[in-house]
Amino acid sequence: MKMIVLGGSPKGEISVTMQYVHYLEIQYPEIIFQKRFPAHDIRRLEENEEAFEQLIEDIRRADAILWAFPLYILCVCSQYLRFVELVEERGVVEAFAGKPAASLSTSIHFFDHIAHDYIKAVCEDWKMNFIAMHSPAMDDLTKAEGRQALEHFFSFFLHLAGQKHPACQQFPSIPPQKPRYHSVSTPVSIHSVEACNITVIADSTEGSLGNMIERFASCFSGGVEIVDLNRIKMLSGCMGCLHCGPKNMCRYDKADEVRRIYEEKIHPADVLVIAGTIRGRWVSSLLKAFIDRGFFHTHQPFLTGKQVALFLDGSLTSNPVLHSGLSDYIACQGGSLIDTICDETEDCSFIDGCIDTLAEKIDTAQEYSYRKSQTFPAIAGMNLFRDEVYMHLRMVFHGDHRFYHRNKIYKTLPHKRPLALLGYRLIGGITSLPPVQRKMVRNMKTFMLTPYKPVLASAAREARRGQKENGPEATDERCTKRKGP
Repeated sequence: MKMIVLGGSPKGEISVTMQYVHYLEIQYPEIIFQKRFPAHDIRRLEENEEAFEQLIEDIRRADAILWAFPLYILCVCSQYLRFVELVEERGVVEAFAGKPAASLSTSIHFFDHIAHDYIKAVCEDWKMNFIAMHSPAMDDLTKAEGRQALEHFFSFFLHLAGQKHPACQQFPSIPPQKPRYHSVSTPVSIHSVEACNITVIADSTEGSLGNMIERFASCFSGGVEIVDLNRIKMLSGCMGCLHCGPKNMCRYDKADEVRRIYEEKIHPADVLVIAGTIRGRWVSSLLKAFIDRGFFHTHQPFLTGKQVALFLDGSLTSNPVLHSGLSDYIACQGGSLIDTICDETEDCSFIDGCIDTLAEKIDTAQEYSYRKSQTFPAIAGMNLFRDEVYMHLRMVFHGDHRFYHRNKIYKTLPHKRPLALLGYRLIGGITSLPPVQRKMVRNMKTFMLTPYKPVLASAAREARRGQKENGPEATDERCTKRKGP
């Protein structure tokens, strides 16, 4: 069997993921592995038509395809995304059709399922037969059980790759292109957030997306800062060099404008709007490159306390993986996703109303200091980073180590709270006694409410005291939105 490996690292052959491929080469000498590195060679593939055609011809002649990539901010890197865009732009999807495929990634398991779902969705769009995925931790190859799991995955893939079974489709098909959105009504006028700093980061300010941004900006009398990524100097996406590890300094800091945009436009913003064009199964590689380059923050959240909104041009309902990835990214950076606006409906008046509602939500959230509660993605993501940096990642990411110390993130580690642990052990010992346990089980419903009773009693006392001092109108004022002039 001739298998083509499509390397998804900008570092090409010297990536960690390719070491797993090298191990497979050693263990399966009967397989002809043909390694190609579209993420590393993306500039040449864009500019040299002959090189691109040679790669596509190699894919046509292959019996199976292995997508092999590292994780880059919840998905594959922007260079790999650009390769997918090129395949679709140049109309050579047919070279992939019918071929068995699998995906292999390396990471610390930070939302690795998103990247694999993205690849699977692409395979379905291109009529490939996606069979299996394997997502080891970066150092699993150094462990016997990790090597065994890799061999099990590949043997499973090889066995089914030789058989032509139909594959069920997991993701909805992308619908045909819809008509362009344009505003058809007068936008709402928001006056009360004039001091609020609103920044829009966009991969386009033309077409439907540009019209949505224009409608949104016209809602605010205080003005909106719009950054068009097509007009800034960005030399490359993230190269995975980890130059940022020790002091959060990117290798391109002095060579292009990306860091300046983050520090001068995004960091000071109260509200951030990310406006992107959906290209197939993800946002454009241009926007993804800008997001990837934000990794100079490494594992330190930089959207804490900010309201964030998404404007997307394209089909969102057929891209559940995309919305999950973007919303989880925002949550893990500490941001509060206030809403997502997409232009996939043909009803322009409906989109007008959604944009107006978003503007009012931003105004009201600023007034009442409302931010969404953290949920599983943000909490689990930060706990994963905390644990990894506390252990082996601190060898490279010294900036993270200092940040976690300074912001007391390490204090949330269980062994860093000895008094709490001692208390829980004592209580656990008491509640394990059979008489106590029987009584607790009989009264579990009321037992669970015990910590809340004094809180509610105190709140009731404070409310009665406030009504006596200020009258019932004080409560009503909290529910009345401030009116602009």
